Amino acid sequence: MRWLVIATLFLVGCSKTVKPMLQLEMYGNHQSVLYVVEQNGEIEYGGGIDAIAGDTTWEGTLSQEQLSELQNFLRSEDFKSVKNKLKHRYEISIQLDGTLHEYTVPLSNTSAVELFYFLEESTISRIKKHLDALPKPSMDVISDRKIKGSKN
Repeated sequence: MRWLVIATLFLVGCSKTVKPMLQLEMYGNHQSVLYVVEQNGEIEYGGGIDAIAGDTTWEGTLSQEQLSELQNFLRSEDFKSVKNKLKHRYEISIQLDGTLHEYTVPLSNTSAVELFYFLEESTISRIKKHLDALPKPSMDVISDRKIKGSKN
């Protein structure tokens, strides 16, 4: 019985874990963001202190079209890691086709910025409830607005 438990623990401990397809961390002046995209398109997001701690607070799923677009983008881009340690940076980890690539790039890296904006746009639903809660102007308010410079 004891050997069965030990063998089970050994096998569980030695099993491969599937790495996320993408992990993007962004550290800016006043913003920190963490995105984790699993191989199946599940996506997680964390912002602020949660991102710094490596925690996510929102999860969703990319559409099949978004997932394909992301995979194609990751296969076609070369992020060109910098050697020096940057305070404001993107840290990107990509696991595609059985190969792991890790990059540290400045916030000005156009490929990283494009990837960040793609992830932001793909997960806009995470703030939808907040946007929907904002007051909306009535038709009276809209029709009473005057264009600057218009004659009364």
